[in-house]
Parts: sequence; C-alpha cells; structure tokens
Amino acid sequence: SNVAASPCQYDALRNVSIPARRLGKSFKMIPVMLWGMVLARKPYSSGDWLIAVLVTGGVTKFLLSGEMAPHYESVSTVGGLIMLLCFLALGGFTSAFQEAVFVAHETSKYNQMLYINLGSSVLSLVTLLLSGSYVTALEFCWKHPALLQDVIFLSVASVGAQCFIYGQVKENGALVLAVTMNIRQVISALLSSAMDDMAISLVQVLALLVVVGSLLYKSLQILAENHEGNKEEGIPFFVEDCNETMGKPAVGASLVRFKSQD
Repeated sequence: SNVAASPCQYDALRNVSIPARRLGKSFKMIPVMLWGMVLARKPYSSGDWLIAVLVTGGVTKFLLSGEMAPHYESVSTVGGLIMLLCFLALGGFTSAFQEAVFVAHETSKYNQMLYINLGSSVLSLVTLLLSGSYVTALEFCWKHPALLQDVIFLSVASVGAQCFIYGQVKENGALVLAVTMNIRQVISALLSSAMDDMAISLVQVLALLVVVGSLLYKSLQILAENHEGNKEEGIPFFVEDCNETMGKPAVGASLVRFKSQD
C-alpha cells in the first residue's frame, strides 16, 4: 500500500488542480476512520464523526477561501481525480494498518520503518525492472546529476518525518496523524499568506475557529475520559500539602501526586 500510494500521489500532483488537491488532502480523516472500523473494528461515536466532518469542512473552507484561493484556471483530468482518490484510500489504509501492527505485535517504530522501507525498496526495484524503466531511470540520473542531490535531500527529510509519523501513529493512533496533517496544511497556508502579504478573510477566521473549537472539544473529552479511567483504577490525582504527602515539613509548598490503590 505504501508503494502503490506514491505513484498515485505523483500522478495527482501532475493532473489535478490545486483546489481539488487541497480538497482531497483535507479528507484524510474520513478514510482513516473507515479503515479503522474495517481493520481494527474500532467503534466511532456520532460525536467522533461530527468532529471529523467539522474539522474536514473547516480546513477545506479555509484553504479554498479568500486570497489563498487560486486565481487561474487549471484542469483536473478524470484519471488524475481517480489517482487522488486511490491515494487517499491507500494512505488511509497504510496508517490504519500500521496502527493495527503496533497494537497486535507491540513492535517499535524503528522496526516498522526498517522493514516497510526495505519492502518498499524491493517492490519499487521489481516494478522498475518488470516495466523496463530501470535503465531509463539510470540514464535520466546520468544526464541530470543535480537530481541525485535533490533525491538525497528528500530522502533525509523523509526519514526525519517518518520518525515523527510512526511515533505519532504508535502513541496516538492513525486518526490523530490525519488531524495533524490537516493542521499542517493550515499552518503552511498561514505561512504562505504571511510571506506573500495575503490578507485572511472573515470566512477563513470562522473556519479556523470551527477547526480549533472541534479539536479543543475532542482534547477535553479525551482528558475527561482518562480522568474517569484513573478514578476507576483507584489512581486519581489531586493536590495535597507536602507535609501530608512526604511526612516532612515544607514551607509554603504543595504538589500534585498520584494516590495508589493502597
């Protein structure tokens, strides 16, 4: 799925308009949730779906509104749109399946990085050999040696990004990664607008408020659920005076500690 998603993404970059690409990339949460239901049978409440719709809609509205909206005509081919849909489906499957592997086998992120990238390299090499493009690719690199430098830079950046991506999938899940990708798009658009002196419209501000409000609500909900879980396990946290906690005198100090089941 990792190898198949790459040509879909590159083809979409060539044959899909900027608004369509922005719109498609904003819908990453939905495929991840659908694949999570299929692969891990994860239950999602109506509130989870509502938050996903609000975040997706808010990011989409922000990216396609105001001065950030493209002011020129660009055409999306049917094949390019199909490749974009395939990229979203494969990308959602990859993240959801990685999360399932973390849970089922308790592997580390470095194991997944190693074996997935090794497998991807072998599959890419076999694909080039079977398609007869291997020699053509080498000839292209020979004629354009500057490409190798760009490839090295991209490879280093990709490895660095994978450390964070795999870590986030392991610790927080594929859905949180999809949310992070949406937030990244918003931050990238804000930086671009600041560099190009583009004003942010009222509609975009409202869209950002919808996104931030939805994510803040979900974060508070998770914190509340974790707090309730700690109570059921007998480990609520609360503030007590150091004298009572440590059995020693302290001057004007208090601390937060975890109370054990004892």
